[in-house]
Amino acid sequence: MGYDIALGMAWEELERLGLPSSNSISLFQDRYEIKQAEREVLLLPGRRQAIEMVSVLLLHYLIGRSKKGYEPAGEWISIKETYGGKLFCSNFSRRAIRPLAERFSQSPEELVKILLEDFAGRMVEGADVAVEVEAFPGVIVRILFWRSDEDLPADATMLFDRALAQILTMEDLTVLLTILADDVLEGSEQSSQ
Repeated sequence: MGYDIALGMAWEELERLGLPSSNSISLFQDRYEIKQAEREVLLLPGRRQAIEMVSVLLLHYLIGRSKKGYEPAGEWISIKETYGGKLFCSNFSRRAIRPLAERFSQSPEELVKILLEDFAGRMVEGADVAVEVEAFPGVIVRILFWRSDEDLPADATMLFDRALAQILTMEDLTVLLTILADDVLEGSEQSSQ
């Protein structure tokens, strides 16, 4: 119900753009089918209806990519550096970053394991731990993690290529990164059971 207006506007924009009536797209480790005629976003393979937040994100990504294309600029930025991001940064940090930092403060190797195994991530240089995962095809998110020490608590951040902010709004980007954080935390709970 809360996403009805955003979904309606996105479906109408897709129709105006004349994109294929059916698209398949990956978001992290999941695959979705987007069916314009039925106005459905289905999670594959079981073809369950995707949650509205994910549906809006996927539709906005398709719209943005078809309008502007996506060519990585090679410059990593955080939410704070997007238009309006400074105002929303503390909420995003409280909702996504802090839980990651707190959960893995004593075991960053578990974070790495989840990102490598569950998200097909790859280790890169940076911070105490740095892993890149593919959000959408060809769209990379970099997770940086710093271990706690006697002076500072553990910390984390998520970066993405500046060009992604040209096709997704700050709100869409926070949804994207929050989905990643939630999925990683869920993977952590499942591995500890």
